[in-house]
Amino acid sequence: MENVRDFIGYIKEYSTENFIYTFAEISIEIYRNHLKGNGGEGLHCTKTFPLNILSHGFLPQTVPVMLSAWEIPDMVYASICNANDYRKRVVTKDEIGRIVNLYRGYVDDKPGSEYLKYAELADVFKYLTGITSEQFRHEALGWVIQNFNRNYHMLLGSSKISRDKILNINEIVQKTFGMSVDELLTIELIIVWLCSKDAKPLSAPEDLYYKKTGSFLTKENLRRVIEYYSTTYEEVRNSKLEKQIFYSKPFVCTQKSKEYIMISMYLLQMVIADGLYWLIRDYYLNNKMGQVYMNAFGEMFEDYFEELMIEYMPDDSWHKIETGKKKSADYYLEIENAVFLFELKSGLMRIGGRQQTPNIDQIDDFYRRNIVEAYEQLKNSAEDYQGTKPVIKIFLLYEFSNNTQLIMSSIPKIFDNDKECYIMSIQDLEIFLSTYKNERGKFDRVVEVMLNKSSLKTEYNSVLNILNDQQAIKNFHFVEEKDYLKKIVDKLEIELE
Repeated sequence: MENVRDFIGYIKEYSTENFIYTFAEISIEIYRNHLKGNGGEGLHCTKTFPLNILSHGFLPQTVPVMLSAWEIPDMVYASICNANDYRKRVVTKDEIGRIVNLYRGYVDDKPGSEYLKYAELADVFKYLTGITSEQFRHEALGWVIQNFNRNYHMLLGSSKISRDKILNINEIVQKTFGMSVDELLTIELIIVWLCSKDAKPLSAPEDLYYKKTGSFLTKENLRRVIEYYSTTYEEVRNSKLEKQIFYSKPFVCTQKSKEYIMISMYLLQMVIADGLYWLIRDYYLNNKMGQVYMNAFGEMFEDYFEELMIEYMPDDSWHKIETGKKKSADYYLEIENAVFLFELKSGLMRIGGRQQTPNIDQIDDFYRRNIVEAYEQLKNSAEDYQGTKPVIKIFLLYEFSNNTQLIMSSIPKIFDNDKECYIMSIQDLEIFLSTYKNERGKFDRVVEVMLNKSSLKTEYNSVLNILNDQQAIKNFHFVEEKDYLKKIVDKLEIELE
């Protein structure tokens, strides 16, 4: 069995710069095929390579080995930590299968996998929550557009959200990059476009994108943005985040040539999705005011919730719950056959909880802050309700999640004992409410299933599953005037005319 020593020992022979570039180019190929829909269901983020082996010790045979896109940053991290740019050997096409196969043994030997040997069933679901959180961000590319538009709407686009308690993000971007937010986002899209052609975007000739005299699309500005999202080998080797550093720094400045190489196309598109959110949050964290931002963003999340209710629901159907002697939920929504209680949580899971060997302590912390401690508030409000309609309790998370079913399964003390309790991501809520306005029949069937009154299916563990099963899956919310990404793309097209 090839193991950690085999993989590390083997890649030590290769130039780190060449290793990074080789696998970055593979990520580009995987990404292109993903966008084209190639690979089949569940295989969008993979590529297979031939491996020559001796079957039974003497029969030559070629077998395929599979590489997933989310494994590339881990391989790059191992190269940076164990080799350098001055090694003579470079990766050839014929050697990739061997390297990937050695990596398979390396992953199997990682100590984090020991957790599963002694885990209870709920702990297995918790572990899977971390794994799938990383994988879904690679597989389901539609979340990138949704998160981009939502973050832009929260921080810039909506006139109905109060931002009085935080600095204007245009000020932060101006201080950091010397440009406006829209200019920054336009440059980021140019960088994505260049990286889809080559993992070294600054090697492209400037006249490829600098089309008008005086345009802000200059190589100097591209370099400024790339440098912000870059790290060095030394920083990687010393980072407590380990390979997760690449999620916020998807470029690395090489040791020998000082070129900037993209780690993975998938990490770069994640910067597009959540870059605005983390830009302002990091500004506050770096100035030791992280809690100030989190408190302000929590209030902004409430403003957004109210904006959604105003847009989609009757005026008298929802209300903010007044604070009393007991802790209570934040809002309730009353429809014909049910009452929904909402407890809003704007905190995000730390990045160490979202990986193939997840940090369980970080997942536990996310559960505690956003679900376990909040359950009392939902329960109190349900007990205070004086009507006769059934009550459905909702934890509403700003966190993007396609795996709320796994989260619920890993907290049985709440969700096994309270069948009227669900988790919704904010995207689930947008779909849920816009379905009420645009496809009322589907909305009614979703509610029926949540109340366990539908004959179609009697048990579900997540609202997302119910929405999918009832084919209520289209997010009507970020369209037309709220499709901010399209507006940025349109501006870019004008710049490139």
